[in-house]
Amino acid sequence: MPLKRLIYVSQAAAAMSAPDLQRLQSLSERNNRRQDITGALGFTGRYFIQCIEGRAEPIDTLMRRIAADTRHTAVLELCTVDADRRLFDQWSMRYFDSHALDDDVHQVHQAGQRDPARAQWLIDRMTEFLQPGHSLHRL
Repeated sequence: MPLKRLIYVSQAAAAMSAPDLQRLQSLSERNNRRQDITGALGFTGRYFIQCIEGRAEPIDTLMRRIAADTRHTAVLELCTVDADRRLFDQWSMRYFDSHALDDDVHQVHQAGQRDPARAQWLIDRMTEFLQPGHSLHRL
């Protein structure tokens, strides 16, 4: 069965505390598991970046909910591709602190257009730093 991978960025509507982010991750994890959706969610302090993957219908439904979510604004879909395998198969929703990507995500978001190459670069950075012993957090 073909998979769909969707990558988007958005701007936080308000400050997000650590407990807010933990609740978001926990809720996403539980809901995604029911729909067989996997992915990763990063927060830079100003922006969200997320990759979601699964069957097309659940991904489309989730993306409509994401677009309507008031915790963020200006949702920009960077890339949607058919995939033969999952990048984040072990996580129904892995959260990571991605402050080090803030400038890059800001530039992508401000450009305001689909950018599959930049989306892939951001996802490559995410997957690299989601490995044990790595961090995207800028100290």
